[in-house]
Amino acid sequence: MRHNVRVDENNDTAPCAQGADPAAPAWRGPAETAPVGSGPAGGAPAQLPHAESAGADGPRLAARRRQVPLWARLAASGTALALMVVGLSWVPVPYVVESPGPTFNVLGSDSGTPMISISGTDPASGADVAVDAPQSSSYAAKAPSGDGGPGQLRMVTVAESGGPGRRLNLLQLVGATFDSRSRILDYDSVYPPTATQEQVDSANQAQMQSSQSTSQVAALEYLGWRVPASVTIEGGVEGTDAAGKVAKGDALTAITTADGAVHPVDSASAPFAIMSRVPVGDTVVLSVQRDGTALEIPVTTVAGEEGSEGSKLGVYLSIDAQLPLDISFNLENVGGPSAGMMFSLGIIDRLTPGDMTGGAVIAGTGTMNYDGRVGAIGGIQQKMWGAKEDGAQWFFAPAANCDEVVGNVPDGLRVVRVATLGEAADAVHAIAQGDGASLPIC
Repeated sequence: MRHNVRVDENNDTAPCAQGADPAAPAWRGPAETAPVGSGPAGGAPAQLPHAESAGADGPRLAARRRQVPLWARLAASGTALALMVVGLSWVPVPYVVESPGPTFNVLGSDSGTPMISISGTDPASGADVAVDAPQSSSYAAKAPSGDGGPGQLRMVTVAESGGPGRRLNLLQLVGATFDSRSRILDYDSVYPPTATQEQVDSANQAQMQSSQSTSQVAALEYLGWRVPASVTIEGGVEGTDAAGKVAKGDALTAITTADGAVHPVDSASAPFAIMSRVPVGDTVVLSVQRDGTALEIPVTTVAGEEGSEGSKLGVYLSIDAQLPLDISFNLENVGGPSAGMMFSLGIIDRLTPGDMTGGAVIAGTGTMNYDGRVGAIGGIQQKMWGAKEDGAQWFFAPAANCDEVVGNVPDGLRVVRVATLGEAADAVHAIAQGDGASLPIC
């Protein structure tokens, strides 16, 4: 099965649209008065509403206010309050609120369809690949309390209010202010002013598809499967040495490092794994095929994102991976790249006999790169709260997010620091064997 995904070699994921959802007060004029007409036939003067005769000097009008009944005053106050609430609900404010979102068990199902479907032939044996049956419970259901049930691997989300096309109103902002689990951000720090809802949704879906592709490759390679791939350069990153040297459509076949070693680029993980060991500023040689001609292109490497190992080539790559198995995901209306690590763990669990979790409920988050590195994500504090509320006992956090974790862990949730898929899988096995207390924490 072929999966073609365009990635930023500096980030390994698709780009995101980021910096990525009155009634006027009522006014009454002067009161109208009823017209004065002729008195009755007997000649008695007509009585005006709200007036009476008084005094020895003859009839006169004495102003007097009628007392409004309590029920009428309450009704008027309630109506005014309702109008005010309705008015406030239409007043947009320039903020975005992130709150704990739903979590999903990647080992579960929805109406009989597993979240992760796996099928195909094992090339080593020629037989159908052995896959553990998915759990029959809904992947959206909270984890049951108590021990004895099957373990779970739960991906986590952030619920966002205030993005393009879904602007926040004043009432929602007030509610979020009193919710300690929510985070309020300036709109301009999250989205550019020209971003549209369609652009944000499209970017989120592209990131989700990219995370599913990288999670499959990383999981299968972790299990020892070979995943061949074609790697194509889409262009150079502006400001790097590669810009102006490489061209769109160059097929990358090898990278020669400064020590003279030639490293074939024949898998999706190869370029990332190679560059994770190359220091910033080294000169490497890219072997490419351009329009049928072999070229050797020297480029000076550049730094990647903060905290990353090695260096980057300064190019955009597209990966065409030839997966040996058919793997698909049954999940709708969820976007972004941060479920990659949990998708990988779910694939590993399904392709490993037995319950890998040992009955534990483990939630987690982190992007997954082709070479198995776990990347940083946003909204980790809200994701920890969501995991806790849905019954998780353990939470896997990217090492790069540990500074946001410390001091913000919900009571009863144990957070484990992970930097690679191998570390995450080892942590699952340790928890299953009762050795979770020895795992590294943030």
